[in-house]
Formats: sequence, structure tokens, C-alpha cells
Amino acid sequence: MTAGLQTTGSVAVDPTQSRITVVTLSGSRQADVKDSADFRTWAALASRLGAAECIWAGPDLECRREALHVLRRPRGPGVLRSLVWAAGSARHGVRLARAALRRGDSVVINGGEPWGWPSAWLVARATRCPLLIDVHGDLLALPVAVFGRWRRIVLQRAAVSFTRHADGCRVVARSMQDGLARRGIPSALVPSRLLPVWEEPLQRNSPPLADPKAPQLLTVGRLHPSKGLDLLLPAMAELVQTLPSARLRIVGDGPLRARLTEQAAQLGLAGRVDFLGARGVDDIRAELARADLFVISSRDEGLPRTLLEATAAALPVVATKVGGIPAAAARWKSVTLVAPDSASIANGVRRVLASPPSDEQLLAVRGDVLAHYGFDVNIDAVAALIRSVAR
Repeated sequence: MTAGLQTTGSVAVDPTQSRITVVTLSGSRQADVKDSADFRTWAALASRLGAAECIWAGPDLECRREALHVLRRPRGPGVLRSLVWAAGSARHGVRLARAALRRGDSVVINGGEPWGWPSAWLVARATRCPLLIDVHGDLLALPVAVFGRWRRIVLQRAAVSFTRHADGCRVVARSMQDGLARRGIPSALVPSRLLPVWEEPLQRNSPPLADPKAPQLLTVGRLHPSKGLDLLLPAMAELVQTLPSARLRIVGDGPLRARLTEQAAQLGLAGRVDFLGARGVDDIRAELARADLFVISSRDEGLPRTLLEATAAALPVVATKVGGIPAAAARWKSVTLVAPDSASIANGVRRVLASPPSDEQLLAVRGDVLAHYGFDVNIDAVAALIRSVAR
């Protein structure tokens, strides 16, 4: 799993500062790929702070890389199985936190949404360590169509409750920070970050949209209702009526794969849409290097890392106006914002094909993204937030 893991940009722990162990718990299921942004991120944080103990959901794995320790535990579908995962993960978290306390480290417990929140809260209560809650989505503006009325209510109340009772809260989008502030809950805005590999320009055989009559569209994300791929497929069906050579490649996996594959077939998109499954960083860069246009069709988002990766790859983007996307992309001339529906997505693609951004605009946006969302800048901000929470 971690073969080839790199910690580019990592720095040694400052000897003038106390050593901190972060115990982070996240119930978001990780794909079984050879590399991931989470591995690289937490390896860099561990090198800055002292140590990172990561308890994540996903295929069975336990590994150590210097100051990074990852314990990945499968989480089955459904509330009951998720509660079992949360309880078991809390047990591991308590053990790891107490071991760090015995070493004399300061310890911060970090919880990622949603099932990492109760696990982290339990660990913090059992060990009396400070709690930092991460909120990566705009959970206070969730559409009912994605999660259903009751699940939406539960998620929103959980977000408010856990952040209200935490010692610190990190959000990645201005929209979520504003939503919490209206409820009297302070939070630190530390947005998503790019891996160092995105500082390297892509090697392309031809510039994007060299042939606007045969555009190659790309999207990357989990096959989940929130990502709106069931909106993107009808948009694609509409586009191929006038652009029969258009193609769409979908990188990612998830619970909707069978349903989306069937939907594509029913829309007559056989041979025009490819489902590629989960891929590592190098494969995603290769896909971006051959794509003409990147599409984000999400119904809800925080600040998607895919938006940053596509713009850093100097690729035109069509993205829905949800969550933290509009605030982040407001000044980026290479990003076209649309409503989260099929007709608007199709029209957005047509607008870009009719009037594509210039090479100068693409490179200007790339430079702005690297300056504001570079790996070291954001890792330093996360490390500073963790230190501010530590006692």
C-alpha cells in the first residue's frame, strides 16, 4: 500500500517546541491504492510535530513509516457496522494516545467526518486530551436529494454538536466557516492542499481542446450521490448529440458504480464513457495529461482537492456552484461555474468549447493555485493549528 511513499517537503521537529503526537480517526473509506494524499499529508505532519497515529477505514493494513503509523480497519455498510467500527477504533485510539502520554508527548485527538467524530470524542474523553474536529464538507448546506431528510438532519446536528464541544475546529471552505459562525462556533479555515507532485508541469502531447469537436472529458471522485455523476451522464448524453466524438473518463469507485454503469448504458453512452475505478496519483496525472476538460458535477462539496489538481494541471474546468467552490474559483478565468443540474453542466461544457481559456489564463490560474494551496504552506498551517489546540 505505501510502496513509494514520499514525504517531499517534510521538515524535522523543531527542538525548541514540545513533541506532539496526533491521534487521528477517520471513517471515510480509503481506496486500496499504492499511494494517497492522506498518507503523504500525515507523514509530513508527523515529521513536523513528532508523531501521527492514523486510524482509518478501508482495506486491512498496518504499517509504520518513521513517525507515521497507519492502522486501517474495514468499515462495513450501514449504521450498525459503522458504530462497531467507531467503537473498535476508539479502543485502538485510547491505547495509542495513552502510550504517547507515557512517552511524555503532548497528545491531540483529531476526528474526521462523520464516523471519526464519535471515535475521536470517545478517545478524548477517556484520555482527557484536547479534541480537534475536521469538517471537510459543507455539511450545513447538504441537499436533501443526496442524503435524505433524516440523515441530513443527523449529519448537521452532529456537525454542530461535535464542533461546539471540541477544543478546536478546522474547516476547508469559507461557506462552512460562515455557517458555523452563525451558530456561534469559531473555526479555523485551513483549505485543502496540493501534493508536491503537482508543482511539476504535466507533459502533454497536445494542448487542451486542440480539437474542440472531439473533447476528452475527465472527472475524478468517489461514485457517491454527492458527486452528482448521475447528473453528468445525462449531460454527456446531451453533448454527444452534436459532438459524437466526445468522450468521458471517470476515475473513482464507490457504492453507485453498478447503477451508474447501467445508467450510462441506458443513455446510449456505451463506448463513450469509461469507468476506470480508483487510481493513484501518477495515474490521475496521466489522465489529466490526456484530458481536454475537467468536470466537477457535485451536489455538495467543501473545497474539492480535484478542483485544485485540475487547475494546477492547467486544464479548463466546469464545476458546479456548491460549497466552497465559488469562493475559491471566483477569480480563476479557467473555471466555468454552473448550477448542479444536467442541462447547466452541458451548457457549461459548450461555453468552454466555444470560447476556451487562453494558455496565458490557464498558466496564471495554475500559478495562483500553487501559491495559495501549496503543500508546505498548508501543512504548516495545519501543524500550527494542532499546536494551538495542544495543552
